[in-house]
Amino acid sequence: MRAIPNIVQLTEFWETLPGQLMDQRWFAGKHRRPVDARPTAVFTLRGELPALLIVLVDVEFGDGEIATYQLPLGIREAPASPPPPGSGIYFAFHEPAQGAAYAISDAIGDPELATDLVRALLEPTLVGGMPEGELTTRLLKGEVDRGNASATARTLSLEQSNSLVVFDERLILKMFRRIWPGVNPELQLLEALDRTGFEGIAQPWMAIEAQFGGEIHSLGMLQNYLRNGTDGFTMALTSLRDLEADLLPDADGELPSWERCERAVRDQGGSFVASARELGRLTAKMHLALANPDHRADLAPTLMTTAILKLAAQRIGRHLDLLLSDSDPRLEPLRVHRAGMRKLLQRMAGAGTEGLAIRIHGDFHLAQLLRTDSGWHVLDFEGRPTVSIAERRALASPLQDVAGMLRSFDYAAAVALRQQARPEDATARTLAPYGRSWARIMREEFLGTYVEEMDGRGLVPSDPVAFASILPALEVGQALYEVDYELRSRPAWLTIPLEGIARLLHEAEL
Repeated sequence: MRAIPNIVQLTEFWETLPGQLMDQRWFAGKHRRPVDARPTAVFTLRGELPALLIVLVDVEFGDGEIATYQLPLGIREAPASPPPPGSGIYFAFHEPAQGAAYAISDAIGDPELATDLVRALLEPTLVGGMPEGELTTRLLKGEVDRGNASATARTLSLEQSNSLVVFDERLILKMFRRIWPGVNPELQLLEALDRTGFEGIAQPWMAIEAQFGGEIHSLGMLQNYLRNGTDGFTMALTSLRDLEADLLPDADGELPSWERCERAVRDQGGSFVASARELGRLTAKMHLALANPDHRADLAPTLMTTAILKLAAQRIGRHLDLLLSDSDPRLEPLRVHRAGMRKLLQRMAGAGTEGLAIRIHGDFHLAQLLRTDSGWHVLDFEGRPTVSIAERRALASPLQDVAGMLRSFDYAAAVALRQQARPEDATARTLAPYGRSWARIMREEFLGTYVEEMDGRGLVPSDPVAFASILPALEVGQALYEVDYELRSRPAWLTIPLEGIARLLHEAEL
């Protein structure tokens, strides 16, 4: 049996890797260029060709910061031609001593290797690492059905920070790409929610972990695969598209009355109102489950404090300052509303200490919800990818998740309008008020149901003044995150969060 090349010693591969990382959709460091990449641990799941490895790589950036990434890699005899663009990491090389040519590729992008990866992890696994450490799998509940010999895997080509592999159309493997010491926040929260009996998640079955450097690192997890699901944002856009399609023939630039818009939204056949209520109820149940006092110490809720609210206001304020330091003229509306946003943050910092601080979802919006035949499910508890791991693990007001969902309704209305007409068209002038009415009604239905479910539970402020001081400030914080994202990725959409901030301040009379 031919020995596989020692990947650690392939200097040329490590020299080319930083440039390849910039092209990977899961690589979170695209705003700055990596200057070096070196292996920190290598776990060999299969030693013969095609070999299967899990490699943890320390990526260094120009400012000296180092981030650890996970690369599930395969090594094969080199094919006649390289894979098509978008297939992931790929590097071909020759071994003169063996008279052979090999190729290193991303195992997630290769259906055969992806299948082998899942099968290897489904077996009781304890793999020693090089130069140190070990890789283990930890069952979270019972034995996992490994399927029959013909079961195969397929990769979900989603634009996100992790990699997903569906196995046998029953299970889904999520491989975390960015790795930190400690248990991944998503794995922590899914385990906690599953223990409480919360049904609005894809049940977790297995944790994949590596121990090196004296600490545990979460590499991935295996969950139930939610088949035939549609995400909430797509469903919201469908509702808006159906609403606006009925209105298009008469969209001549005339502004409709508020009453007419309200009636059209509520009388719509494909109304999203029932879904908005269901999502309000689901969100409340999720927060109540996360507030369970029986959680282990690092997940247990605590009484809200002035310090927690002040810290949240300071974080949003620092983000505002960072955006305002950019001289881009498109951010002028942000400068105009600087004083109003500051006042809103001051209100939140002094809102009192009623309610609890809990672990939250942290990146809660319509696209993080999936509707299947069995109901709504919440996805991706890893938190916002642009914030620090410490902040993602911190206790916070559950209203932060609520703020994310409220902003998502506004976003859906704005995106749907752009799909129907250009902003300068007369059609858009007529349709825009209907979209704003849709967003307002969905916000009211979602929030009303959430508050009703929370009544008397002690989790969120019962004082209307305190509630109204915290929620709008957190919505501004969410909108600033959207401003940052759109400025970098979709400048044409920058007006969506900027207009949202203006409306929030107007409603708060600031």
